[in-house]
Amino acid sequence: MIALLEHRDQLDLLNERIDDPDAVETAVEEILRWTSPVIQFARTCTKDTELRGHTIKAGEHVGVWYPSANRDERQFPEPYRFDIGRTPNDHLAFGHGAHFCLGVHLARWELRAFFRVVAPLLDGLQLDGEQSRIGHLHVGPIKHQMVTPRS
Repeated sequence: MIALLEHRDQLDLLNERIDDPDAVETAVEEILRWTSPVIQFARTCTKDTELRGHTIKAGEHVGVWYPSANRDERQFPEPYRFDIGRTPNDHLAFGHGAHFCLGVHLARWELRAFFRVVAPLLDGLQLDGEQSRIGHLHVGPIKHQMVTPRS
């Protein structure tokens, strides 16, 4: 919701297309890429690995930063632009490989249903004041964000 309120043009575009299931699905995928609900995971390298000219030795710890991966310019043209029409959108919001989220289908279904109902209501709202988050390295939940009627 915050991403859409911060990018009114994208909220307007979503509301124009709210009856198109494909458009809502594409918007949800961009919201997931943009917000990256999981911030990071730590992993232990199991065998010596070379990655882009750097050697990671077995036993070393590696931090996987999802927001960084979801802004990789090699994967996403204009990665710092919020674009609900972005396709393809192969983000890592739900992880990858053996650590891919088991609840991915339910989460996507819930988000599509939520935004179909809530997006039209957002037009009458605006963000008000500072956002506060709960400090956490795995996920970054929002503790507080006021909204007020749009002036």
